[in-house]
Amino acid sequence: MALETNRRTFLSFAALSVLGVATAGSLAGCGTKGALNASAASASVLPKYIPLNGATPDLAGTAEGVPAAFFNYPAKPFRSVPAPFLKGQKITAITNIFGPPPTPMASNPAWQEIDKRLGGTVDITAVSSDDYDTKLNTVIAGGDMPDLMLNDGAAIADIIGFLESACQDLTPFLAGDKSKDYPNLANIPQAFWKPAVQNGKLYGIPIPRGMTGGSGFINQTFFEAAGVTDTSAIKNADDYLSLAKQLTGANRWALGSTKFGLVPFEHIFHVPFNWTMKNGKLVKDIETPEYLEMVSFVQKLYAAGCFAPGSEGWTKSQMSNAFISGQVAQIYDGLPAFGKPGGYQQTVPAANPANKVVPFIPFSATGGKATVWLDNIDFAWTMVKKGSADHIRQVLQVANFLAAPFGSEEYLLMNYGAEGTDYTRDDKGNPIPTPAAALNTAVPWKYLAAGPNTLYSPQFPDAIKVLHDAYAKLVPIGVADPTLGLFSPTNAKQGLTIAKPVSDAVTNFIAGRGSLNDVKSAISTWKSAGGDTIRSEFQKALSGATASPSPSA
Repeated sequence: MALETNRRTFLSFAALSVLGVATAGSLAGCGTKGALNASAASASVLPKYIPLNGATPDLAGTAEGVPAAFFNYPAKPFRSVPAPFLKGQKITAITNIFGPPPTPMASNPAWQEIDKRLGGTVDITAVSSDDYDTKLNTVIAGGDMPDLMLNDGAAIADIIGFLESACQDLTPFLAGDKSKDYPNLANIPQAFWKPAVQNGKLYGIPIPRGMTGGSGFINQTFFEAAGVTDTSAIKNADDYLSLAKQLTGANRWALGSTKFGLVPFEHIFHVPFNWTMKNGKLVKDIETPEYLEMVSFVQKLYAAGCFAPGSEGWTKSQMSNAFISGQVAQIYDGLPAFGKPGGYQQTVPAANPANKVVPFIPFSATGGKATVWLDNIDFAWTMVKKGSADHIRQVLQVANFLAAPFGSEEYLLMNYGAEGTDYTRDDKGNPIPTPAAALNTAVPWKYLAAGPNTLYSPQFPDAIKVLHDAYAKLVPIGVADPTLGLFSPTNAKQGLTIAKPVSDAVTNFIAGRGSLNDVKSAISTWKSAGGDTIRSEFQKALSGATASPSPSA
């Protein structure tokens, strides 16, 4: 069951979650569940997508959100922002940070070079992620707000009132063809802008990620030995049950971790991503017949012995280690866990050279096409304080600089630092970080604005090909949560608490300690305990009455 959370609840949520509760974002890393907002985001509100003629990728991306892929960093990076533009001005910002503070500007050559390229300064208040909500609300209450404010899920009271009274409507500056004044921002596909459309107006700048966390991974060697070379070709749920039984035996199980392992089956059974619209009314995922069908099927798998014994108590590390060692044939984890250094594409064959891992491409339980969740569209998005038209244009120029795409000088500078001090280049032009790079490049530019997500790994080009192929198959079958980007006070306060009895009932049912009627009863209790109130609040938000800009994590 996918639950609404903000992004800083991920770790605690994963720790508290039981069978079927862990979300895609909680395992996918930096991405959030900021999917397509149901606010009416007409073409007249959104910036026109104008692809930038920059570095040529080895594998092309798409306007729908399949990321471009590069095997090497361009030997001759292009300059995406030709000249300084701030003319000595200072732009202020507040955002969060997920590690130690960066080297101060006075002794940070990369930061100094960025200020030089800007022609002014960006004064950043970087706040620990754990404290960001409190700090942002304190700053807002004090009335002295910065120009750029990261909105990553902070529960701001009367958010629409705040946006309309204190934040700049960016529609007149960016909508339609006006995006051409900011080429790097125009290079961001429209799908990534939609979460920032609130009450019919554009109120933010997106920080794109990879559209979907995917459906997990399989040990391809085991699946091929069982006669399956393409999981998307599995005919139906019954065929998968037979396959899972084949994959189980000789101290190996088809599946590992009942705690983290239900997301692929939610995709297979077309369970909505948190909420869906039916006849103009919001319906929660757990209220759908698809959800009960999914739970019942997983119980069959459990009863058939296809889950590793005791896996309901596994940590994520135990789950990952069981997959790496070949103890289980399939797990759920986010796509970023594949191609990164130390990712599955590296660790699985290292444990046994005969084994190969690939992303799991879901099939449909009833035939036809499966679905996958668009759960990773934006990390967050950034609000802009109201100001004069000239000042807003300067702020947007800063955002345009920060959204410099892969292959540009600006991207290299913000992500890898100053050449010679923070990195050197190999014979193909790829940056090789020095020991100084970690803190020099910790300035949180990427948590204010960013260009489209890109696949890049010079060490593992084959992994990049596999990931690109997975995105190309998954993005077209993606489904969004219509409430993401909206705020429910009751959900923020009680959402996890009232959902736990449902997850407990599901756990017990799958393990043979309860009945499906117990699950149905828990769902009914969820509705009366606050679920119906959450629905009502989201329903009002959909009408534009109380919409929130915050993408749920």
